[in-house]
Amino acid sequence: MDLDLIEEICLPNYTAVSILERLGIDPNQEQINIIESLVLMASYPKKVNPKMIAQCVGSDKLASLFLYLKNKDLRE
Repeated sequence: MDLDLIEEICLPNYTAVSILERLGIDPNQEQINIIESLVLMASYPKKVNPKMIAQCVGSDKLASLFLYLKNKDLRE
């Protein structure tokens, strides 16, 4: 069993749920997924992909482009 892989999956989920609960939100799965994506973008900028960015910003093309270019700088 690859414990690093399990930790990588569980830690963003735990962090997302914790953030939402501290904000007084009873999180649903969609909210958890969005916050997980934000946590992963901040923690692992080299693993950011356009799908993850789209999940965070929705249909806001300007925000999507900004995050894509910003994370491109971090990946290099």
